[in-house]
Amino acid sequence: MAWLIPHHIPLPDDFLGFDPESPLQDFEAYERHLPHWRAPGRCYFTTFRLRDSIPAEVVEEMKGEAQAWQKRLAEAAHRHQGKLPPEEWAAWQEFQQVQMRKLEMILDEGRGECLLRHREHQQTLIEALHHFESTRCEMLAYAIMPNHVHVLCRPLGEHSLESLCRAWKRHSGDRIHRLLGRSGSLWQEESFDRLIRDADHYGRVVRYIAKNPFLAHLQPSEAVVWLHPKIVAANS
Repeated sequence: MAWLIPHHIPLPDDFLGFDPESPLQDFEAYERHLPHWRAPGRCYFTTFRLRDSIPAEVVEEMKGEAQAWQKRLAEAAHRHQGKLPPEEWAAWQEFQQVQMRKLEMILDEGRGECLLRHREHQQTLIEALHHFESTRCEMLAYAIMPNHVHVLCRPLGEHSLESLCRAWKRHSGDRIHRLLGRSGSLWQEESFDRLIRDADHYGRVVRYIAKNPFLAHLQPSEAVVWLHPKIVAANS
């Protein structure tokens, strides 16, 4: 395979992890169909996908499961003066991991048109992902798969992960549709994301991104993997 699977993964400069057991005055959480946790200066692992990549009935099932968990977490926090007990936090983490594995299995089946399998569409998305590099975000790693994208990044300053994802999707979606002579929405609106907790979590995410095309049995032309130069240098 043409992709680098790194063994040594240095952390970004000034890396900050996320410990839910420690009070964070700047921590925020909100929910749409999926839960989203935010803390300034932290790194995020986000996955966004083409609209036709997952059957509608599976999407609705996962939304229902996430909503049930949000209710459970709210009730647990209410019973414990606004703080989640460790066992509830551990169970929540396990649920997120199960959800992610389920999502990945379905996405790696290669459903839908898989427009990102084509080099011209991959290049359009590459340009979008790097457009705000060093001004609005620090790009750390990404994998462009045939019907979805994994990104590890750190928003900079006042810029949010939501605004970055919207810009990436809008720019790439408009250009790909022009190439195809189409209009409408290319991407699923909401993304799946997680805060990076610590150095071990960061390393696992980088390796997961790097391995994803290999595990999906793709040819080098069918996917793109990019790793931060600091990671590449540590493995050269």
